[in-house]
Amino acid sequence: MSEDILTPSELQDRAWAVLAAAAEDRPGDVDELLVTLPWDDLVTVVHATARACVTILAGPDGHARLAEAVRALLLERRAERERGSDE
Repeated sequence: MSEDILTPSELQDRAWAVLAAAAEDRPGDVDELLVTLPWDDLVTVVHATARACVTILAGPDGHARLAEAVRALLLERRAERERGSDE
């Protein structure tokens, strides 16, 4: 079940659609948007979705600060798991 080859613009639109569906907590729609994509396109859409989130959260100049905050969060989560409080 594969789709026609999507253009870069269509892949970017797919990323925004994934973001909208996720914001509305519609996992079935997210699945439908991603399930038929070939691996390379799936990676492109996931990356574009993540970049959109970063831009929305951090603004155009805050990417580095957001990356640092996320790294700190991941380190804290790992430390919590190592202490045995995996939530």
